[in-house]
Formats: sequence, C-alpha cells, structure tokens
Amino acid sequence: MPITLNLLADASEHGRLYEFFHSGALGKLIEGGLFMIPILALLVLGLAVIIERMVVLRQGRIIVPEIAEAVETLSASKDLSVAYAICDRRPGPFANVVRAGLDHADNDWTIMRDVLEEAGRQEATRLTRRLGMLETVAAVSPLLGLLGTVLGMIRVFGTISLAGLGNPETLSSGISEAMVTTAAGLIIGIPALVAHNWLNGRADRIIFELEFYSSKVLDTLRRRSLAGVEAKRAAP
Repeated sequence: MPITLNLLADASEHGRLYEFFHSGALGKLIEGGLFMIPILALLVLGLAVIIERMVVLRQGRIIVPEIAEAVETLSASKDLSVAYAICDRRPGPFANVVRAGLDHADNDWTIMRDVLEEAGRQEATRLTRRLGMLETVAAVSPLLGLLGTVLGMIRVFGTISLAGLGNPETLSSGISEAMVTTAAGLIIGIPALVAHNWLNGRADRIIFELEFYSSKVLDTLRRRSLAGVEAKRAAP
C-alpha cells in the first residue's frame, strides 16, 4: 500500500511539472521546438545591444556643455591649457574631437581640417557601433521564425500523408505549434527594428552636433592662427 501511494504521489508530481512546463507562455516556447533556441539567443543579443547603446548614446553624456563653452571661448584666450584641462576632466567623443583640434592648433588650417575630419569619423564609428548587430537581429528573427513554421508545416503534412486526417484536433495542434516560431520571431524582430531606427536617429543627431562643434573649433583655431601670423608681421 505505501508503494502504491508513493507511485501515485510521483505521478501527481510529474503531472504538475508537465502542466507547468506546457501551459502559458513557457509551454508555447517549448512547443516551438529547436528553432526557439536561436530565436531566444537573438532576443538576448538584441536586449543587450539596446541597453548598452541607450547608456552610451545619452546626448548630455557626449555633448558636454562645459566643453561646448570652452569651444566658444577659445578665440578669446591665447592659452589653450584651460581647454585641455576641461577635455581631460570630461573625457569622451566630444573631448576627443576638440583635443584633436587643439593638438594641431599651430599647424596650417588644412591640416587642422583633415585632423578634425578624421577624429570625427572615428568617433562616429564608435557611436554607431553594434547598431548593425541590432539590425541583423531585427531582420533574422522573423526569417528564423518563418523557417521554423515552414519546417513544422512540412512535418504536419508528412504526418497527414501517412496517417490521414483521422484526428482534426491533432492536426490543428500541429499547425498551432508550427506557427509559434513565426509569432516569436515577429515579437522579437519588430521591437528590434523600432529600437534600431530610434538609436540610429539618436546617433545621427549626436554626430551632427559633433560636426557642428568641429566646424566651430576649426574656424576658431584658424582665426587664432591668422591672428598670430598678423601679430608676427606687425612686430618690429
């Protein structure tokens, strides 16, 4: 009798576990089969990129007002040490671009222009880093889901060809399972596409701001250089 009770208890426990894993959202994920593994991996990758880029692309963190004010006052000050100190105190893409200009403040303005352009390109590349991965997640997730559905439908119709339409409930259940991967792929792909476009737009706005201030740095340093040349000519 105790053995029978133990067997019944084990069966009941297994039944609860089966019900837990095959009900609700978790059950739907399991029904999707092996194709849910790469789809869920893309979900994790997409979330990681979104969170990381949201932290990096905070405009107030990149376009530092203190550095912008230093750029504004460059023409009024012959000493660049203050601007250097501010860039050292607030490192980042904006400070890197400004510092590149300051490092070549005594060169010809064409050299300063080339240096600032190169520094801007490097920072723009860093700002848009990993957005290509997010775009890939947005594109591949629905395609993986569709592939899982197609293969699932092939299995369903293979079963029909062997066993016929004997049980409509089994047929509808098989089709439902096949559609799970497409739904999962779209649920991941659509938000990933929206996030990619939003983050890309934010990066473009920051890059535009960097270009604007790079032009100001170049113009200010060029006028400063010309003023120095004229002062040397006027000196006895």
